[in-house]
Amino acid sequence: MASGYVDVPHSTYEEWKNNTIGNEYDLDGSYGCQCWDYASLFWRNIGFPAGYPLTGNLHYAYQCWTASRVQNSAYNGTTYFDLIEGIANVKQGDILVLNGTSSNPPGHITFADEDYDGSGYIWCVGQNQGGAPSPSGGTAVTRNRLGVGDFLGAFRYRYWEGPTPPPSRQKKNFKWVLYARKLNNKRNNNML
Repeated sequence: MASGYVDVPHSTYEEWKNNTIGNEYDLDGSYGCQCWDYASLFWRNIGFPAGYPLTGNLHYAYQCWTASRVQNSAYNGTTYFDLIEGIANVKQGDILVLNGTSSNPPGHITFADEDYDGSGYIWCVGQNQGGAPSPSGGTAVTRNRLGVGDFLGAFRYRYWEGPTPPPSRQKKNFKWVLYARKLNNKRNNNML
């Protein structure tokens, strides 16, 4: 299991999937290998600081969509992602967000592994969506067929559609990254 951030090749969706499937990631140290950790690993690999994608006060997976729509659409809707509404529009590589239910209040966030075919189900690659449980909680990255009746929306990474992906860990569009980096360095120096 990888605790914390690791670099993962991601110039295409297939490259991302092939380099992560079967692995376990726990970026926040909470509840083991959860679906949010896998999404957060992707956000970090494309240049976002720790803590993305944003959630709301409950820290539930479905809030990645609702928080971005209500309070922070600029962080994902302009530079890196297109926001996809309507399950019929989902393409392979889109990052799906499923709403919470009474049996699964946190909802789910996962990558579509195929274009949606109208069946009510879609093959997805994600973490904590089946498979053998990790001793620390959650499960490794697996490919599973999931129901999409609770679909909220999807993030489409723009650089998987275009001919040239951005360099790994691109941060120049985030003015506050320098401040965050300075704060992290200060915190790390105080721990020494």
